[in-house]
Amino acid sequence: MTEEKIDSEASATAGMDAETQIDSEGTDETFVDEQAQKLAEAEAKLAYLAAEFENYKRQVPRRLDEERQRTSRRVFESLIPVIDNFSLALRQANNSNDMESLKIGLNFIGQQLDSTLTSAGLEPINALGQKFDPMRHDALEELEVEGKESGTVVEEAMRGYAFEGTVLRPAKVKVAK
Repeated sequence: MTEEKIDSEASATAGMDAETQIDSEGTDETFVDEQAQKLAEAEAKLAYLAAEFENYKRQVPRRLDEERQRTSRRVFESLIPVIDNFSLALRQANNSNDMESLKIGLNFIGQQLDSTLTSAGLEPINALGQKFDPMRHDALEELEVEGKESGTVVEEAMRGYAFEGTVLRPAKVKVAK
């Protein structure tokens, strides 16, 4: 190859490199502008989400408090008829000597109270005849009882209660030896 040909090819290549540099610089600027715009959009979105999260954190305690109040209100509203019936039974007891009617009325009120509390999530712990469970029962004493297996609850001194599976108060029981 001749020197002139090499020089002309080198010049052409240099010219292409210069054009490429100009194009790539223009492309670089476009790329940088696009990335800056994407970054700005991401920052704006992040700021929005951060503000939304702060609002959420402020609202959660308020919403929980409102739900507790609604739940308490429902329980109290369901207890009002029981309280009314109990008041009525007390008035009748003061004005009457009929003990049988009083017993029937009190049994009715007890059943009404049990069903109201059960519907609110409070469950009585059934202990009598069950195997002693220290998580659900509190043993007051052990008794010698014929015909009962050792560790069986033979008497319930005080009823226990659970709320949605969690023991609120264990049943106070007497257990066979």
